[in-house]
Amino acid sequence: MTNHYDEEHSTVPLLQHGKQVSLDFYGNRALPLRTGGSRSTFPVLLFNCLAVLSLYGVSYNLVLFMVSKLGLSNAAASSQVSIWTGVHDFSPLLVAYISDSYLGTFVTTLAGSFVFFGGLALLSLAVLFLEHQDSPSLAVTWLFFVALYVVALSKGFVASLLAFGAGQFDEEDPVEAASKSSYFSWYYFCSSMGLLLAVLGVVYIEDRMGFSTALFVCGGAILLGIAVFCGAAKLYRYDCILTGNPFAKLLHKDSRSSLAGILWVWLGSVVYETMKAQTFSLFVEQAALMDTKVGGFRIPPASLNSFDPISFLVWMLVYDRVLVPVMRRATGNSRGFTFFQRMGAGLVAMTAGMACAAVLETERLANFHRQRGTIVLWQIPQFVLIGGSKVFYYVGLVEFIYERAPENLRTLGVGMVFFASSVGCFLSGFLVSITSRITGERGWIPRNLNDGHLDYFFWLLAALGSANWLFFLAYTNLNDWSKRKL
Repeated sequence: MTNHYDEEHSTVPLLQHGKQVSLDFYGNRALPLRTGGSRSTFPVLLFNCLAVLSLYGVSYNLVLFMVSKLGLSNAAASSQVSIWTGVHDFSPLLVAYISDSYLGTFVTTLAGSFVFFGGLALLSLAVLFLEHQDSPSLAVTWLFFVALYVVALSKGFVASLLAFGAGQFDEEDPVEAASKSSYFSWYYFCSSMGLLLAVLGVVYIEDRMGFSTALFVCGGAILLGIAVFCGAAKLYRYDCILTGNPFAKLLHKDSRSSLAGILWVWLGSVVYETMKAQTFSLFVEQAALMDTKVGGFRIPPASLNSFDPISFLVWMLVYDRVLVPVMRRATGNSRGFTFFQRMGAGLVAMTAGMACAAVLETERLANFHRQRGTIVLWQIPQFVLIGGSKVFYYVGLVEFIYERAPENLRTLGVGMVFFASSVGCFLSGFLVSITSRITGERGWIPRNLNDGHLDYFFWLLAALGSANWLFFLAYTNLNDWSKRKL
């Protein structure tokens, strides 16, 4: 391969001031004007959007397909989907370890995405065969489940993709450091848009043209994403050093203390994820019992979740264009807010969202007993608050863990954020189950919510969120990180 740069670029040491030096496409030291920065993250963001679209295109209606085509019972199909979901939520940790230990973020992302595409292709063929069989054959059923778990295990490449995009910015450059903070916001927004496109587009194709057609569309989407990602290869900055076992450096005292702090913050994020899990469960059940007719149009209860990415975009623009510039002038911090200020505000917003849902449920129950309806659009405020909480807390959490993790464990740190979502969902299910058992059949969450008090459960979550915020506040005040303008 022809060297396009002066010979001096290839003689720069790979470590400078204890930090790794990024390389360009040709193996030379990356130059800021030619590589990296915001322009190199556009393909990453688009790739992420298409990857999320493909994954959720598979998960929606999966349980219905297992019941209708594989002949599973509702309970068995639900159990299978739960296990599959747990595997694909855990896979970012596995892929992150591979990335930090052996392959680096770019190669791991590329390899993982190709495996993901291969799994989707096999799954599409298996579903196509099953749709044309009166009874499922054993061979095709095995192919279906093998392909399904290939998709789940390879989904973890999104963690290395996120870390690769973050690695395009130089932390020592004030301009790039500020752009890096915006990158995390845009990454999560693109994830939300991928989810929205899956809900509105892929699910529509599934209903009208069949599951196999939708899966072929998902395969085409991820293939397009790979092409876009590879097409910008010359714009990227690449890892230059791999350390083998990434845990080898944990013997250093500073590394151990950093990881201990990250772990405490991560545990708080599980509580946050527990509250966030209600948007796809109890919020939908609440909406189903409200008046969904607006004018002459009926709003599907689950479609209120579309206000999540919409409110996220609005809050993100307000945060980036209004709040951050004001705080920069006021504090002199290039990020505007410290990590802990940002995450603390997000916890308050999420807790307020749970309180808002509780107040709405109290009013809905009162209207039900007065034989009056409650318009479903009254759910919008709680979705707006939760969308805002993601801008402040979730994006701040990802950025915080990425920044504070030892350099050779950053992808693994990002994987922990994805894993927190899985743990939060399990904790949410546990809370619902234990609450139903303690309060009884006609307690807080009965089969008919009109006979219960779902508002009490939302208040319980609000109380849990308040306790989490107080713990977070106490921890940050006691910890010396808050004095370092994090």
